[in-house]
Amino acid sequence: MKPTLRNALLAATLFATSLLVQAEEYVVELLVFSQPGAQLMPAANPGHDWAERAVALDETVRSDVRSLDSSRHQLENDARKLENNGYQIKLHRAWTQPADEFLSVAVHQGENLAAYTEDPLYPVQGLVSLDREPLTAKVTLWLNHTGPSMAEPVSERLQTTRRLRLGETHYLDHRSLGALIRVSRP
Repeated sequence: MKPTLRNALLAATLFATSLLVQAEEYVVELLVFSQPGAQLMPAANPGHDWAERAVALDETVRSDVRSLDSSRHQLENDARKLENNGYQIKLHRAWTQPADEFLSVAVHQGENLAAYTEDPLYPVQGLVSLDREPLTAKVTLWLNHTGPSMAEPVSERLQTTRRLRLGETHYLDHRSLGALIRVSRP
C-alpha cells in the first residue's frame, strides 16, 4: 500500500473515531441544595478514598471530561426559585463526560475541611456516572456539616440510580437535601 493512501486511510479513521467520541459526549449539570431547618439525616462520611476510582473534574486532563463555565448553566432559573423559597444552593456545576458506566466524575464545592479531619472533606462532594442504554445516572452526594456545636463533621448522603430523559431536568430526592440533574448533548 502506498504511503499516501495509507496516510489518507489513517486520517479518515482518526476523523471518524473523533466524531464518534464527540457524539457520545454529554453535558451534565448538577444543582445540589438543602433546606434550612430540615432535620439532618446523618450517614457515613465519604472517607479518604471517596474519589479513588473517579476522574476529578477540577484536576483531569482528559479531553472528554471538562468543566463548563456558568454561562452554560441551564438550571439558573431553578436555582433562583429554590433560593426564593428558602433553599440553600450548595453546589451548581456543569461539565462534559461520556456515557460510560465505569467512569465516575468526582465533583466538590468549597474549601477542604482539613481542620476537622485528616481525610479530604468538602462541604459538598459527589460522584456521577452515566450509562447510555438506557440513559441512566448513578449519583452519590454528600453534604458535610461542621460548626461550633459539632465535635466532628456530620455527613448526609444521597445515593440513587435514575433513568433520565435527554434534555429534561430530574429531581433527586432526600429528606433534608435534594438535587436537580440535567443531561443533554453539547
